[in-house]
Amino acid sequence: MKVETLSFQEILGHTPDIFEAVVVAGHRALQINSRRVAERVDFEEEYLEEDYQIISPIDEEAYVEEEKSTVLAMDDFLNDRLSWRYFDPESEETSEESE
Repeated sequence: MKVETLSFQEILGHTPDIFEAVVVAGHRALQINSRRVAERVDFEEEYLEEDYQIISPIDEEAYVEEEKSTVLAMDDFLNDRLSWRYFDPESEETSEESE
């Protein structure tokens, strides 16, 4: 998906609160980034030399540019591939008290 300007009306068609949309898409972008970092760490650990703790050079030709996590997150949001729930602090306090 190419980075492009989105209208507020398009975003508000999925949630009545623009700030809610920002939070939901932001959390999704963090999830995407976390997954990418975990994959990279796993990949680099394979090439870690135990004796000197030096990472072997990575082949630059193997580099693949990925889409930005914010673009992917907004795409997921606009195509209704995300679900979320609201946090109610009162209900959590009640559940903590009952334990």
